[in-house]
Amino acid sequence: MINQVNDVEMVRRGVHTPGTLHLTTHHLIFRENAVSNKEVWVCYPIMAYVERRPFSAFTGFSALRIRCRDFAFLSFNFNNERDSKAVFDTLMALACVPCADHLYAFYYHPGSAERTVNTWNIYDPVKEFQRMGVGTTIKSWRVTTINEDYQFCPTYPRVLVVPASVPDSVLTYAGRYRSKARIPTLSYIHPLNNCTITRCSQPLVGLKQNRSAQDERFINAIFTTTKVPNTYGASQENLIVDARPTTNAIAQTALGAGSENMENYKFARKVYLGIDNIHVMRESLNKVYEALKDSDITPLPPNRELLHKSGWLKHISTVMEGAVLMGKRIHYFHSHVLVHCSDGWDRTAQLSSLAQIFLDPYFRTIDGFITLVEKEWLACGHRFAERCGHLSSEKSFVQASDKSGNTGSQSTAHQAFSNVMSAAKSAAEKASAGGGGGSSSHGASLKYTAPIFHQFLDCVYQLLRQFPDRFEYQERFLRRMLYHLYSCQYGTFLYNNEKERIDANVSQRAQSVWDYFVVRKREFINPRYVPDLDQGDRGADAVIFPDPKNIRWWHEVFGRSEEEMSVVTLNGIGSTASAQAVVQNRRRLQQYQQPKSQQQGPQLMPTSQSHSYDSLRDVASSTLSSWASSMAASSNAWANAASPYIASSSAYLSSSYADAVEQPGLNEIHSSSAYHPSPKSAFSPTLSTTDSDVSLGFSRSSQSTTTTDERELEDTQEHPAIEKLAGMSLDPLDSYSLTHGGNSDEAYIPETQ
Repeated sequence: MINQVNDVEMVRRGVHTPGTLHLTTHHLIFRENAVSNKEVWVCYPIMAYVERRPFSAFTGFSALRIRCRDFAFLSFNFNNERDSKAVFDTLMALACVPCADHLYAFYYHPGSAERTVNTWNIYDPVKEFQRMGVGTTIKSWRVTTINEDYQFCPTYPRVLVVPASVPDSVLTYAGRYRSKARIPTLSYIHPLNNCTITRCSQPLVGLKQNRSAQDERFINAIFTTTKVPNTYGASQENLIVDARPTTNAIAQTALGAGSENMENYKFARKVYLGIDNIHVMRESLNKVYEALKDSDITPLPPNRELLHKSGWLKHISTVMEGAVLMGKRIHYFHSHVLVHCSDGWDRTAQLSSLAQIFLDPYFRTIDGFITLVEKEWLACGHRFAERCGHLSSEKSFVQASDKSGNTGSQSTAHQAFSNVMSAAKSAAEKASAGGGGGSSSHGASLKYTAPIFHQFLDCVYQLLRQFPDRFEYQERFLRRMLYHLYSCQYGTFLYNNEKERIDANVSQRAQSVWDYFVVRKREFINPRYVPDLDQGDRGADAVIFPDPKNIRWWHEVFGRSEEEMSVVTLNGIGSTASAQAVVQNRRRLQQYQQPKSQQQGPQLMPTSQSHSYDSLRDVASSTLSSWASSMAASSNAWANAASPYIASSSAYLSSSYADAVEQPGLNEIHSSSAYHPSPKSAFSPTLSTTDSDVSLGFSRSSQSTTTTDERELEDTQEHPAIEKLAGMSLDPLDSYSLTHGGNSDEAYIPETQ
């Protein structure tokens, strides 16, 4: 293992910065050699993919490329193979921990502000259901203690709310008919008409078409807790919502599960929403990462074709459509909704949470949103540890072959330019992606990782964009929550359910993530919020329903501008460019199109001619198909001829693009003295005992400029290299994820897991 390497070059958005690399127990720290003494901190759990490229005589260095789960992309260049290999091995050893006890949350010491609060008990389920009327104004529901010791259903919370007419004996039998005993339980009561959202897992129908009289009685009791209003035209058509595609649900019958046979539930109607499973969602986000993958070595925009092919916006739209269907059924048709997917902890949580945000303005406040996450995600057993891959996997650490090392993470102008234009992987890059990495006891966990909570936050972002004055919290509130989903700095999102967190005694050993948000609440207030628009809990104006087709990229989370993430399509989600812009782009393509007879390389433009950034980008896209293959065969010869032009082009792009957008993933600490980890404790830096609040500038680019959006550092441990600046607050790196495309070699996993 190694704890410090001097003379390392960091590459970020195409900008090269020399400095020193430090490896501590829980963070990678890069300190610039410049007078500013900036530092970049990366916590290990947020690193999604690390690739080491061997030393190349062509470039003169060995590279380590890191892709983070918060979409930060970094590359580190080393002067020799030994240091590169040592850092790679150390990162893998420190990131791939055997259990959650080694995560940063159990070693983190909060700053002075966070020490004044304790938010582990911020959510009280009994009080929340009383707010809805359970046990007070509404007598048709009751709190059951059947799961008080988690023996009935280990993945459910202690507090469950069921119809008052259903005794615990019926619950016991009904639990045998639902996957993992996740019976229907109350999530929400709509104050306008007392109609409800209940959630559960799939029934165990199987090939024999099993049925359960107790389950049928249970669901019927849920749907009869209210009566049809005595108004003209009013009708009640209660709904069973199966979030899965129809074929997936039917296929589960072969595994002993399936979906409700509606011949046995004639008091309701069933609908399939067609939301794909975790494996499809994981691959969709992987394609987004592929579109952004060269963000370390180049400032050019993402590959828009790959963004469109990822289908990410289509999946967001599908989830939104399902939630709108549920909300309207409750609000307009005075009906009850029972929702489930397979096990009821992924798509079910997304749909139930979004529908409640539509219907109840309380969940559009900061306190209400915290309650919603606690109730629907944490208490009801969303598998955060499994879906987020907190323990990491050695499969995410890849060593490229010597051959591919000459084509991948080079930082010369030629390689930066060619990587951008190579939207489709070359054969060598494909071999590099699949080679090496080794095996690990944690490797199988990659099969179950999926951006489910990320998708939910993305859906909430779409609501913020469509209703900017109806939410107390702003976009950055969601972005910071996504960061802490992966940072493992707090204990809230560790483990897979409430029982596991209690067994691990997390509340006594770690801080709650809500400490972070509560003490900084004013920083997350939406200045456009108008609470008067929600005229009381029972007012019709308190309800919002978004347009599921009006979906845009959450560009801030990717560290890009909205224009960069816009996708030109003729149909479907993502059509944001005007026809005029399309015509202009086509004219640029025609102007700089490479003749087919000259496919040795792209047609070079005089360096003295001033071209816009958009033009150069379009040239790169238009010439890809015509010369990418031939360039691979003769890249060295072409590079020698084209290197003067490319060097000047790269410099032009870097200078013109430096201030275009804010990169979200990296925090830079301004300090006045050098940082040197203690040689006696190679992985635990000695921290000073000065006051807890230190300053951190948030950079728009890899240059030294910082924005006025200074934030509070999550890692508030004192640091000898940090110079205290009054009135400024800290936030460590926001970084963003990518599991490499290596998932393609994994077998399909049945939804029942």
